[in-house]
Amino acid sequence: MAGAQSRRAFLIVTLVLVAGALLTLVYSSFTGALVYFYTPAELKAKEAELTGRKLRIGGMVQEGSLEKTPGTLKIRFMVTDGKERIQTAYEGMTPDLFREGQGVVVEGTFRPGETFQADTILAKHSEDYVPVEMTPEAIAKSKESILKSLK
Repeated sequence: MAGAQSRRAFLIVTLVLVAGALLTLVYSSFTGALVYFYTPAELKAKEAELTGRKLRIGGMVQEGSLEKTPGTLKIRFMVTDGKERIQTAYEGMTPDLFREGQGVVVEGTFRPGETFQADTILAKHSEDYVPVEMTPEAIAKSKESILKSLK
């Protein structure tokens, strides 16, 4: 009887330890993979604590700030939120929607006093995006053609 109780206790302790190890592993993998989103103003306000961390900056590509290096895929531009701006550098293909005056999210590493080095650019379209076939003019034209075909 004592042997059965000690085996059961050993099994319970082993299961608790394995479950704890798995939860710790899952938690650490998620927290290590999290990338936080900041506006340029938030980034400047929290400069000391965000130095050297991988993060995302969201805002607009400032008009007149986009510079392309001829013969390369290198670009430089300013990300602004209307209050602050962050000089950003990127090398690689840019999304089709990336242009001055458009919303953008850049992911990279922040080092104060230096250009933010972006690893990834995510261009954002406006919230009032409507496919061409859904514009009021296209809908009216479609209704006209349907009515003509019914006559």
